[in-house]
Amino acid sequence: MKNKFLILAMLAVAALCLPGQARAQMYGETLHISLMGGYMWPNGQIALDSGGIYGLGLGYNFNKNWGIEAFGYFSPNLGDDGVLPRWVLNANPPSYNNDVTMARISALYHFDTGTNFTPYVSLGVGGQWIARDRPGYNNYASFAVTGAIGFKIFFNEVVALRLEFSDTYGFAKTQRANFNAPAVTAGLTFQVGANPICRDEDGDGVCDPYDKCPGTPAGYKVDADGCPITVTIRMDIKFDFDKAVVKKAYLPEVKKVADFLNAHPGSTAVVEGHTDSVGTDEYNQRLSDRRASAVRNVLVSTFGVSASKVTSVGYGESRPVATNDTAAGRAENRRVVGVFTGSDVK
Repeated sequence: MKNKFLILAMLAVAALCLPGQARAQMYGETLHISLMGGYMWPNGQIALDSGGIYGLGLGYNFNKNWGIEAFGYFSPNLGDDGVLPRWVLNANPPSYNNDVTMARISALYHFDTGTNFTPYVSLGVGGQWIARDRPGYNNYASFAVTGAIGFKIFFNEVVALRLEFSDTYGFAKTQRANFNAPAVTAGLTFQVGANPICRDEDGDGVCDPYDKCPGTPAGYKVDADGCPITVTIRMDIKFDFDKAVVKKAYLPEVKKVADFLNAHPGSTAVVEGHTDSVGTDEYNQRLSDRRASAVRNVLVSTFGVSASKVTSVGYGESRPVATNDTAAGRAENRRVVGVFTGSDVK
C-alpha cells in the first residue's frame, strides 16, 4: 500500500513540474471523457480490504468554471473479514471476494488559473453496491454522497492529466452498516469540442482568452497575441529650440511616411513625438504634442494624405530609447516616428 501511495505522490509532483502552456486550457461548452484508475481503502463499518479502483466519467463544461459529470467506479475482488460489522467480529474468518460499484452525478467548480493547470472541487450524489460471493449474505446497496478535490493539467486542447482524491459515504438503513470509501485516482481527461467554440469577438483569428489586444479593427494583421503588427519609420527631423515648425529641408523625411501610406492603402499611421529629459515633464509633453501635430499637418497639407489615415500623439520624455545621461543618448530620444498598422502591414 505504501508503494502505491508513493507512485501516486511521484505522479502528482511530476505533473506539477510540467511547464505551463498558454493555450492548453480547459474550455467552456465542451464534453469531457475521463478514464481513471487508482486505489481505494474502505474504512466504514463493513469490513472490506483495500484494493484497486477503476472509473469512467462523462461530463459537460458549461463554461471555464462550472461543469457537471456522471462517473462510475468499479473495484473488483476486494477481500473481506466476513462482510460483517467490525463490532461483531471476534475472530478472523476466511476471506471472500466482493465487487464494489459506485456511481455519482457531481457538480464541478474549476479554478481558472490562466495556465494549463486547473484545480477543481466537486460534490455529488449517487449510490454504492457491493456484490458478495459469501454464501448466505445479501448484496449491499445504499445512497451515497461524494466530495472530491483534484486538478487537471492540459497537455494540449484535447488531453489532460487528471488526479483526484475523493471520499464516498454510503448511508445504509442500519448505521452500523454504513460504508466509507476514500480513494485516490489518476488518469486522462479528453476534452471534446474545444476548437469549435473559440470565441473571437474582433475576428482577428486569436481566441478571446488569449487576445491581448481585444477590439482590433477588422482586417488588421495581428501577431500571435492578437495585437496589430506594426511598422515603425523614424523621421530625422530637427526642430529649432522650443519650436514645432517642420523646415523644408526635412520634408523628404516626412515624405517617407506618405510614401509608405500610399504603398499600403490598407494601413493607417500614428505620428509619435518624443523628447529627452531636459526640462519639466509638463513642458516636454506639450512640446512633443506640438511637434507630432506639426508633422501630421505636413502629411495632410503638403503630401495629400487623408486626414482620417493619420493621427498624432506626444509622449514627452516617457518612452526613451536610449540613456538621457549623455548627449548622444538625448539626441536619440528627441525623435518623431511614424507607426503603421493595417490590413496590408506585414
